[in-house]
Amino acid sequence: MARYPAGAPVRLSTTVRDVTGTLVAAGALTLVVKIAQADGTLATTGTYASPVNDGTGLYHVDVPAADLTALGHYSYVWTSTGTGAGVSPPADFDIIDPFEVSVLPLQDAKDTLNIPQATTTSDAEIQSWIATIESSLERATGGPLVNRTVTERSEMMTGQTVIPVRQRPLVSVTSIASASGTAIDISGGLDLDVNAGLIRRKLGLPFYGPFFSWLPQVTVTYVAGWGVSVPAAFNSFARIVLAHLWETQRAGAAAMPIGGGGDMAQIPGFGFAVPNAASELLAGSQNGIPFLSEAYL
Repeated sequence: MARYPAGAPVRLSTTVRDVTGTLVAAGALTLVVKIAQADGTLATTGTYASPVNDGTGLYHVDVPAADLTALGHYSYVWTSTGTGAGVSPPADFDIIDPFEVSVLPLQDAKDTLNIPQATTTSDAEIQSWIATIESSLERATGGPLVNRTVTERSEMMTGQTVIPVRQRPLVSVTSIASASGTAIDISGGLDLDVNAGLIRRKLGLPFYGPFFSWLPQVTVTYVAGWGVSVPAAFNSFARIVLAHLWETQRAGAAAMPIGGGGDMAQIPGFGFAVPNAASELLAGSQNGIPFLSEAYL
């Protein structure tokens, strides 16, 4: 999936061919771009009926940044009439926050793959691989790679002394409130198990109030993550895995040794095997907290 930062135009290209596969000039060609909305529907963000003709059967449109202001998932379709009439297969791209924290910045990834910074033809593919590595790392480690605010619902019981949260390491708790908005007073201090993601009151006092007898759901807002910067081990891990994925797609074109003698390991949380040299990096810890979630130890 191609990923582009918000605030910049996106070039979309297509070819028009006849039934024999020969490039031909379209009688008319229109590009429609839509964004996926929260309710599951698509909203049109732009219709472009005058694409640039780059040669026989070759066209492109530079979708303006003004039509790509919302972060999210976009789909687009080319429709041609006349010679080579037809509709293009489904195609998609994502618009992302340009300040999104990355475990492996694009420029570092290209250095790892020995790709000149001025060569941009593979940038979208590289960023897609990086995003895949990041999502798998978050699943394996149990939470955000850098500090991020998380809001979750939890069910309470009378006399309950522990609230578990799903993301770790747990950094701090911002607020705990009933579903009706009534806040629980946490000014007396909390005892946090940062590795397991458990919240307790100090002195072992329970979390309860008169509203819990009829509305036991609470909303917990907290911060989880490994700090304000990406741990060095995660960056090194991502470099090794990216080089391996790139190499397997191009039969060694990356010319980048992956280490570990080519041996592979399966890490829980990853849908694919990674080089041993990478998996060993996740055997470490930071500030006494093991990188891998307890569920995978």
